[in-house]
Amino acid sequence: MRNMVILTATLLAPACNAPGGARSDTAEGDSLATGQDGGMMAGQDGTTMAATPVSTGTYVAQAADSDRYEIQAGELAVKNGQSQQVKDFGKRMVEDHTKSSQDMKAMVAQANLGAQPPARLDDEHQAMIDRLKAARGEAFDREYMSQQMAAHRKALALHQGYAQNGENTELKGFAAQVIPVVQKHHDWLEQQGHGANGTTAGVGTGNRSGAMQNGSMGTANESGATAGR
Repeated sequence: MRNMVILTATLLAPACNAPGGARSDTAEGDSLATGQDGGMMAGQDGTTMAATPVSTGTYVAQAADSDRYEIQAGELAVKNGQSQQVKDFGKRMVEDHTKSSQDMKAMVAQANLGAQPPARLDDEHQAMIDRLKAARGEAFDREYMSQQMAAHRKALALHQGYAQNGENTELKGFAAQVIPVVQKHHDWLEQQGHGANGTTAGVGTGNRSGAMQNGSMGTANESGATAGR
């Protein structure tokens, strides 16, 4: 009987200690997760994400894809957007990315880089356009704004990365000029609630307010582009 009591006590001891240990592990895990999140946020402002260099050919292809996608998606937003906020933002994207697309083509030709922008969208961006074409009503607005947040984060990291680590001096200068414009788009999307989880707060409900802020964003973009030059 005494042996049974000792064995039972031995088996129960880890179970009794488990809640305390679990809490400690969880707290440590939460702390680690917070640190990782902080690192990812640092990457979004161009420190960590921009550290990975890409070749000139890759940069030209990806920047061209980004611009072409933004132009096509913006045209769809102007046509199919339900809120004035989405329509206005789409119009701004067409204007800004048409300019950056033309500027890059001129830079590539002038520098004689031997790298040409692709003639069509890559599969990833084409799939995004296809989703927009299939969406209707408020679902279109949500899909468009969600795509825009992800696309601008990716574009910002691309341009920052080449501006810091690119191979060609002239193209690095072009990337540095584009960064303030893309940053303004990115920051405006975050201010409207299209943050890390792709939420679409304000779309459809704050149309007038969003449109007014979109107008101010356009002014900031132009001044940012001028400063970049």
